[in-house]
Amino acid sequence: MAVNQQGRITMANHAAAQMLGLEEYQNIVGKPILELLPSSRLPEVIKTGQTEFDREMVIRDQTVIANRLPILDRHESVIGAVATFRIKSELYLLSEKLSQVQKYAETLRAQTHEYSNKLYAISGLIQLESYDEALELIAKESDVQQDLIHFIMREIPDPVIGGLLIGKFNHSKELKLELEIDRNSSFRDVPAEISRNHLLTVIGNLLDNAFEAALENGNGSKNITIFLTDLGDDLIIEVEDSGAGIPPDVADQMFETGFSTKAGKHRGFGLALVKQAIDQLDGYISYKSNPGEKTLFTVVLPKKRTGIL
Repeated sequence: MAVNQQGRITMANHAAAQMLGLEEYQNIVGKPILELLPSSRLPEVIKTGQTEFDREMVIRDQTVIANRLPILDRHESVIGAVATFRIKSELYLLSEKLSQVQKYAETLRAQTHEYSNKLYAISGLIQLESYDEALELIAKESDVQQDLIHFIMREIPDPVIGGLLIGKFNHSKELKLELEIDRNSSFRDVPAEISRNHLLTVIGNLLDNAFEAALENGNGSKNITIFLTDLGDDLIIEVEDSGAGIPPDVADQMFETGFSTKAGKHRGFGLALVKQAIDQLDGYISYKSNPGEKTLFTVVLPKKRTGIL
């Protein structure tokens, strides 16, 4: 949205008009900005000539992030100002989507870290001339890791999904959690048209949510199980944790953007992103939760989406 030196609107795109609740955005051209947005700081930007970045304001009960810049003529005189703004929750959702790439890299980093720890232990045993113990540790770790890798290569051959699971497995070890990838899993028949980014969002966020739930279980068990199957016409993803369960009074809100029972900023977006990705894949999510015991999330994604020829 742009205004002239007198603070009257000279231009507003369709998105801005929608946020203001207007159908015909042309009708607002020429009107004083303060008439439509009494809290607008564009007149102040015109007066001071100072830019303002990432400022919060409320438009029709929605919190938005606004940027405001003065418009200068060739003599560097202020002749107006322009503002751009986005809904705050949308920015957080975008940030969360981008962070999935970071999370993917982080899980792979965890794998490297886990290997480094084992190498240090082996090095120490060799220096202590405890050769039998070193060989036993090498054999044990090699068997566990190779068994997991061989299983994933055979049953979950997609490198993106397989890489995420291996990384999450090693990350769980860092957190002192027990992540089990159900050996009855099979994810060989995942159609190419199903977005891997959406699958990463679903699997990654469900596992992150399960990790947090298990970590908050005090001295109780800290187990997470994931099961994947592509038998039949659907892809099915199940994630179960040994956390404290979902309180009945928050169950209806847990998929809402920004809702969280945990303290802190920028929370409450994981399950909202999961629901959004599932909706875009024409699937659905359900859950079973026993308060004080565990929670099981089940995701069903059709292999053939409606509307795809």
